[in-house]
Amino acid sequence: MARAAAGFDLVATGLLAVPGLERRLVDALMQIDAALGLATPAVSLPALALFFANLAGALGVLWALVRLAWPWRQLVRADAIGRCAVAALIGWSIRRGGVTPVLWAFVATELVGAIAQAWALRHLPRATTRP
Repeated sequence: MARAAAGFDLVATGLLAVPGLERRLVDALMQIDAALGLATPAVSLPALALFFANLAGALGVLWALVRLAWPWRQLVRADAIGRCAVAALIGWSIRRGGVTPVLWAFVATELVGAIAQAWALRHLPRATTRP
């Protein structure tokens, strides 16, 4: 389960890590927003915002690769906590306004991922605690 979550994250954050793909991801989210009739105003992201998206994506890819290579208990636990923090940040951004409610789907995937990681912790052997 820990590696499956890392594989999902690798794909999802990989889209943010590659310049040009992050714009396509945002465009796709805004198209879903429009199709659902949510009418969130689309904005053009400035270069600095795209840089931070790429930076976050690169860090997400690195974190996913580390968890794929070493699904240790501490990393799985940290991932579960991190997923809750990310879900809270996304939820806060949506509630504050200006961010498409389509991102509630990401909140759901983060919370499901946190639950899956907690479940994985119960089934990981204690020997995977350290290198």
